[in-house]
Amino acid sequence: MRKLKFIHCADIHLDAPFRDHGTQIYAEMRRRDIKTAFLNILNKAREARADFLVISGDLYEHEYIAKKTMDWLNMVLSEAQIPVFIVPGNHDPYIRNSWYRVWDWPENVHILSPERPHIVLEQFRLSVYGMGFSAFKEGKPDLSAVIPPKEGYFNILIFHGTLDMDFTQQDYKPVSSEELKSLNYDYYALGHFHSARNADNMVYPGSPEPLGFDEPGEHGAFLVTMFSENGQVRYESQFFRTSLRQYHQKYLDISDCGTLQEVKIRILETVEGMDKQHDLVKLILKGRTELSLDPGEISDMFSDWLYFRICNETRKAFDLDLLEKSPTLKGAFVREVRERLKKLEKEMENDPGNILLREEAEKLEMALVFGLEALETGKIEWWGE
Repeated sequence: MRKLKFIHCADIHLDAPFRDHGTQIYAEMRRRDIKTAFLNILNKAREARADFLVISGDLYEHEYIAKKTMDWLNMVLSEAQIPVFIVPGNHDPYIRNSWYRVWDWPENVHILSPERPHIVLEQFRLSVYGMGFSAFKEGKPDLSAVIPPKEGYFNILIFHGTLDMDFTQQDYKPVSSEELKSLNYDYYALGHFHSARNADNMVYPGSPEPLGFDEPGEHGAFLVTMFSENGQVRYESQFFRTSLRQYHQKYLDISDCGTLQEVKIRILETVEGMDKQHDLVKLILKGRTELSLDPGEISDMFSDWLYFRICNETRKAFDLDLLEKSPTLKGAFVREVRERLKKLEKEMENDPGNILLREEAEKLEMALVFGLEALETGKIEWWGE
């Protein structure tokens, strides 16, 4: 039985701008985090004695990457001392002034471009074909250009694009699983999606360091082992964490908070157990309240956090006494629910230990709020994670 081992990563985005997330100091720190996450990948390759490294696009940000970052990248890739296969992505496309064209890359680095999309490494009996971007946006790719798998070899297709996304206007190389499967490759090393997906032999590792609040959870890459025996190839993959930070976007309904102190206590309860440096938090306040809220003042409680932002999306509380007198549908609704609540209050006075009555009253109070919300906005919002 023959086997080989490699690391599959993608979407590193070296020198990402982070313009919409805090101060310049924060942005610089996050760019260092990306470098550290990439070093975690290279360290894993050394520890696992990987045979090679695959980078499935968006290694860097073409519009922002600095020469000093390219010097650093040149150094760490040279020190890896294993073959590195890269396809350009939509953030680092193979355009005229691309670093992929003008940079003197180390000898162990192979850029799979339209001019040279295919590489064979005989020492591993490995055939690698790459299909990346030659522009910032590209439509559906011509998969007929992909060469057939090489018999008796491990066959890997490195592809940057969208898989199984049914959009009529998709500018990021849309393909289907069936289309890729028909190529009969052993492993499809995909890039573009920033969350990990591992279905059959079509794998997105996701971004090794999350880049925004739409990328929650842990991030990393895959250690992949391929086996060949009696003409059959199979693979095993192990996800490993590389990220330094984690994004959290949370919603907090403060409708039942009567004071600003209660709001602060609820916020502290919401973030309990989080780490000030590891966890990056955006907390969105929801619900209806009469309180005057200053998100900046509340955020001062968390000035020692790396990133903590509070957004106030609350609305003015309903004036139930005024609504009850209204001849509108909302007024009729308030009168009906309040009448039921009064009856329940009398029953609870006579039977104070009745849990069912208390639960019924809580349901009616909730129905009153959500019902008025629906009558006013035409929808009911439910604020979850």
